[in-house]
Amino acid sequence: MTAYDLCFLGFGTVGKALAGLLASRRTELRERYDVEYRITGVASRRLGWIARASGVDLSAPAGRLCHDVNDWLDRARPHVVFEMIPLDPHTGQPALDYLRAALEHGAHAISANKGPLVHGYRELSRLADACGKRYLFESAVMDGAPVFSLARHCLPLAGLRAARGVFTSTATVVLEAVEEGLSIDEGIARAQQLGIAEADPGYDVDGWDTAVKLCAVANVLFGAALVPADVRREGIRSLDAAHVRAARRDGRPYRLIGRIAPDGDTVTARVAPERVEPGDPLGVVHGTTLVMHYQADVFPGGLTVVSHDPDPTTTAYGLFADFVSAIGALA
Repeated sequence: MTAYDLCFLGFGTVGKALAGLLASRRTELRERYDVEYRITGVASRRLGWIARASGVDLSAPAGRLCHDVNDWLDRARPHVVFEMIPLDPHTGQPALDYLRAALEHGAHAISANKGPLVHGYRELSRLADACGKRYLFESAVMDGAPVFSLARHCLPLAGLRAARGVFTSTATVVLEAVEEGLSIDEGIARAQQLGIAEADPGYDVDGWDTAVKLCAVANVLFGAALVPADVRREGIRSLDAAHVRAARRDGRPYRLIGRIAPDGDTVTARVAPERVEPGDPLGVVHGTTLVMHYQADVFPGGLTVVSHDPDPTTTAYGLFADFVSAIGALA
């Protein structure tokens, strides 16, 4: 039996879902993979930096209150750090510094944050290799549905040519509200009631969330070095409501679509509302569904990954799967 000490950096909805998922799979981890774990640290803006090497009860976190991330890592001594703090799309901070510190302290760094992928993917990957650890991030783009691990493990030398998809459910929910005769603001209110909108919902409907995700995918899968300012971006606010409703009646609704494609020595990325044909792989999108469609030499018609109605447990599962992969249980 191998025991792992785990730390949670961020303890909001996804962190709590991850704690529940780990608990529900504890027996299977032990019986199938000979793996046991305990939580030795948790940190959030509300809790502060809590560490206890003998174990932290996440139902009532208590322990040594540390000064900063380095003090926390020194005292918690984790083998794995799960990072789930809010995104800063412009710099990737402070998540980037936290992930760097986790790797330097000898822990695997598992993140749900797309900011560090945009602003530090190469650096963190090199650092992880140098430290003999893993930097993994499956939950950063499709809420736990396989994007990066699919390409890494299942599509070696497949000749990826392009990718496109619907990467934010908030924009879809808002567009569907407009299709019903509501306003953009009423659609945003609906998304907020569902708990899927960003703290600033404009981040979703103006295309920034999709732009950041496109950069993450481009940088990891296509070897680019894109930042959000490189993405041609158009949100859904400029759409005429009558046109949105007419498109729905015509069976070709508008969806906010992100596209990536190599262009010579560069990679181009674009996010904009587009009408979707009924037979298009993206035509399955409704409600909170997310979809990504790969074009590759070995798949003449493309390869599509669809996640229907993802929730916090879906996102948490991406972190959980990365944990199982990082510790070598799948080898």
